[in-house]
Amino acid sequence: MEWSSQSTRRITSSRYHRLAGHRPQPAARYDETVRLVAFFALLVGVGSACTGDPPPPPPRPATSIGAPDPHALHISGTGAMTPLMTLLAEEWTRRGGIPHVLIEESIGSGGGIRATYDGAIDLGMVSRPLSSEEQKLGLLTIAVGLDVVALVAHPGLSTDDVRAGELPALYRGEQTRFASGAPAVPLLRDRAESANTALDRIVPGLQAAREQAYRQRRHRVLYSDRAMAEAIAATPGSFGVFSLSWLLAYRLPLKILRIDGQRPSPEAVQQGRYAGSRELFFVVRPERLERTTPLLAFLRKPDVQELIRSYGYVPAPEGKTR
Repeated sequence: MEWSSQSTRRITSSRYHRLAGHRPQPAARYDETVRLVAFFALLVGVGSACTGDPPPPPPRPATSIGAPDPHALHISGTGAMTPLMTLLAEEWTRRGGIPHVLIEESIGSGGGIRATYDGAIDLGMVSRPLSSEEQKLGLLTIAVGLDVVALVAHPGLSTDDVRAGELPALYRGEQTRFASGAPAVPLLRDRAESANTALDRIVPGLQAAREQAYRQRRHRVLYSDRAMAEAIAATPGSFGVFSLSWLLAYRLPLKILRIDGQRPSPEAVQQGRYAGSRELFFVVRPERLERTTPLLAFLRKPDVQELIRSYGYVPAPEGKTR
């Protein structure tokens, strides 16, 4: 499948997409009953396969650069930032912000980097370090903040607290219950998921245990936040790594687990009590930086920084560009 300037202009192309996301709703929009019904309706069609959908093949290099949309800013990339930017785009619109901002469906950090370089979008959302090859693309990076990564469990799990030391044995299959006696069903994200690395900083030995589980095909593997949320909700005793902000933005009725007594939160990250976080940033082509400046300045306003914090993220103190 060949890339062209026409094909890269259409961001809904299957060349970029992994899985389609859904839009977060402001907290006051639905009551508890409606939210529960709507969320569990998503569970229809969740399969029972041992692994999730296969990752997409890498896109081929573009042959030309797409022209920007004169009427809108197009933003896409990691699902870790999609809820945040969707909500902030709504706030931008309510305040009369120009140009119009369009948040495309999640295409992953790699997809956001590639689409930005190809000119298909104006800002790419990224939640992992750029690879050595991506660093050669000449894109500017702009800090946005930190995403808090948590262990999230089925709402019926009978424990709220897990010990970091017991998690590797659970992933290796040496234990099937938490120390509290509650049954434990680990679920995995794919190897490329940046949330894995964030949790590895909290749990010694988790990375090796997870790699063993991948090799032995011991646990189900999910390839998006949405797929992970659906699988956890459908599987009693299950737990998995998850974006705290994604859970809060979509108001999902899942259980947030404490690790060694520490509950993940933006405050815990800022105070150094919880190390499970990942850096979020934009990438942009240098010649498109000027057209994105009004939106970037909006994101640095003090009241908008408070909105970012209320959505479960830790805002960057300055929107530095490099």
